[in-house]
Amino acid sequence: MKQKYGIHKDAELIKIQSYYADDYLEIKEGRYKDRPVKVDALIHYPKGEGPFPVLIIAHSSGGPAEFMDKWYKYYRSQLKPLLKMGIAVMYLDNFSGRNVINTYANQQQATHWSTYIDAFMALEHLSKDPKINIKKVGISGYSRGGIISLMISEKRLRDAIVSKDLYFAAAQPRSPDCWSIGMFRNPQPIKETKTWMVLGGKDDYTLAKNCVIQGEKIKANGGDIEITVKKGWGHGFLGNWKASYQEEPQTFYNCPPYYTEDDGSWNKEQMDLMIKHGEVKSEEEFHKLFKEDKRLFLVKNWDAYYAEKCIGTGAYEGGNKWGSFKKAYFKFWKENLL
Repeated sequence: MKQKYGIHKDAELIKIQSYYADDYLEIKEGRYKDRPVKVDALIHYPKGEGPFPVLIIAHSSGGPAEFMDKWYKYYRSQLKPLLKMGIAVMYLDNFSGRNVINTYANQQQATHWSTYIDAFMALEHLSKDPKINIKKVGISGYSRGGIISLMISEKRLRDAIVSKDLYFAAAQPRSPDCWSIGMFRNPQPIKETKTWMVLGGKDDYTLAKNCVIQGEKIKANGGDIEITVKKGWGHGFLGNWKASYQEEPQTFYNCPPYYTEDDGSWNKEQMDLMIKHGEVKSEEEFHKLFKEDKRLFLVKNWDAYYAEKCIGTGAYEGGNKWGSFKKAYFKFWKENLL
């Protein structure tokens, strides 16, 4: 990663033990440990001996190439100010270790559940680093990275993956998808994690209203979360280009929602969709297929989506809002990591 993207010669390249997982049930039952993988990360330390707080930066579907992309300068322009504040910075690469470049066309190349594991394993790795203050770890990202940054406050994930005394002190997700990626219908938040979720009111890729609902559920269940909806802002609003229409994104907000239930199963709305289009014949067959042949289950689920004709394409991305956002962004880290 360091050689490939040339991010500052003084950064330390580290390999973090992580795993693959297709769903929460695989994590809950510990089966994810049967599929290990090493993921890359670059860490920059401030001057001095530490221990330092640290901010983990997660990329979106574009992969770690975003960290050096000319259209995403904010990934790099935040580095020096954070280091000057005394905050270490880690760039986490969910893809290279899995031989994935990007997931625009197929998000299952690196499942969301796998990337949640990556984040917690990075936290565990940092807990063994004497230069790091493990009680002051933050995480931030947009879109796919925003999903990670929101889901790390889920107690059930933390408890199944790492020690229960580990937690992220703060999280700053932007523009996550809260409708179609299996977030918990009934979230159980880690109360020590302060979350500031920022959404674009004009986002036509991942609709803000769905994350407002999810955020309010997190708050109602005891989570420390603030939700900000920026009027007129769209998806990827920190990208340094004027918002423009992109043909590649697939949108799912016209499809039935996908939630994970407390027992790890998929929600009834997804079952009804698959029964409606003949992919399974009954509730019994739905749950049996889910447990016994997850790959076939996913194929049939996708077939039901296509039969429903609910998948859209195209969305506006960009916005060039870093200049107006960075003051509040740095203030959040100053208040919660220092």
